[in-house]
Amino acid sequence: MAEKATYRMAELVSRSGASRETVRYYIREGLLPPPHRTARNMAWYSDRHLELIKLIRVLQEEQFLPLKAIKSLLNNDQEYQFTPRQREIFASVLAEMDSQSRRDLPRPAGRKLASALGLSDEDYDQIVAMGLVRSGDDPLTRDEEDLLRQFAVLRQSGMTPERGFSPQHIEIVQAAADLLFDQELRMFQTLLDNLRDDEIPGIMERVVPAINRIFGLLHARKLRAFVARYAAQERADASEDAGAAAGKSSPPRSSRRRRRSSSAARGS
Repeated sequence: MAEKATYRMAELVSRSGASRETVRYYIREGLLPPPHRTARNMAWYSDRHLELIKLIRVLQEEQFLPLKAIKSLLNNDQEYQFTPRQREIFASVLAEMDSQSRRDLPRPAGRKLASALGLSDEDYDQIVAMGLVRSGDDPLTRDEEDLLRQFAVLRQSGMTPERGFSPQHIEIVQAAADLLFDQELRMFQTLLDNLRDDEIPGIMERVVPAINRIFGLLHARKLRAFVARYAAQERADASEDAGAAAGKSSPPRSSRRRRRSSSAARGS
């Protein structure tokens, strides 16, 4: 290790505010380098580990970057090639986000909130396993708390285990968010170089919320169009069925005329 490894796990957890499970998860996902081991059960961590944990957590708290993009930035992956100016902008945005996160009120731990919302331990464990909220006893971030609350809304609205609905169904939303973010990032790669310093705060205050709102509106429009199309088809099918039923119950006009003529002949 280039830097001196001076912290045991307990001290790293205390200084960073992350749980043991979170640290291990970051290492497993390649967000943190492995610790320096002097024995099988003796791992040491450096100031670099501490700095990276704090950086990752701040980025996650405002849902600015998913772990995939954070890993790309930290490892300087070729998938996202940022210019020096773009990295300056990210640093400025990060500083603003860090300031906002310090102003946040203390938040509850995940399992405690899940229980208060009526979610089962199985639901919570699956949500943690999917990486939607952090494990352990760490206080939740703002978006993690909201994710749990929104999943509770789904449960309370009839999306129950008895109907086969589980946290795994949220993966399709997570996949869509990852795809959207990937395309956004590639778009911003061509736009951020000319951003003025006074425009940087607007990225988080106005640009990101506007994009989120546009995404929500387009998603709702798709849903309305789908429902309207199939509702119209249902009405057309019902009208056709009603016409067919009426045709079966009423004989053709020619048949009615023949029956009337026969009745008149018998009467004469």
